Amino acid sequence: MSSLRPAPSPVPVATPTPTPSPSPSPSPGTVPGPVPGPVASPDPGRSHLGGYVLAEAEGGEPDVLLIAAGGGEVEVALGARAILQRDGISARVVAMPRLERFRQQPAAYREQVLPGRVRARVSVTAGAALGWYELLGDAGIPVGLDRSGTGSPYTALLRQHGFTAERVAATARAVLARAGHRHREHV
Repeated sequence: MSSLRPAPSPVPVATPTPTPSPSPSPSPGTVPGPVPGPVASPDPGRSHLGGYVLAEAEGGEPDVLLIAAGGGEVEVALGARAILQRDGISARVVAMPRLERFRQQPAAYREQVLPGRVRARVSVTAGAALGWYELLGDAGIPVGLDRSGTGSPYTALLRQHGFTAERVAATARAVLARAGHRHREHV
């Protein structure tokens, strides 16, 4: 089964021409079907890329990358971005609904979306975090929900296991410290 959970349409960003998509591929660790939560407007013009910049960092140069699987995870990542911005930390949110498809994009496009110079990275997925480590590099940390079967409503399960914007923001701060990033003072 293939799962594609596009995120809302981002501010337009110039991108290299992507390669055509042969067939849908699920991202590892995603839950089959949409994640409950606020419905995100599909962005069919960008979802075929596998991953794309959804919300750019304030000032353009991100301190940290928040990589969200799609669907409800995007809402959590955008909430964390808002928290971090209030603290003077620039966070870029990347929607990554199809990791396999993103891997097939030209290297220049992948570098534009996930610049190698930004070591501070957090993946945000309501599924297993296992498949996301390749995007995190040496300093990144995943925030995932590797549990199921508790019988709780999905939204209660997310809160119960700390799958919140506050936890993602706290993880981003830990990743920044791990990456040796010096916090710019908020003016």
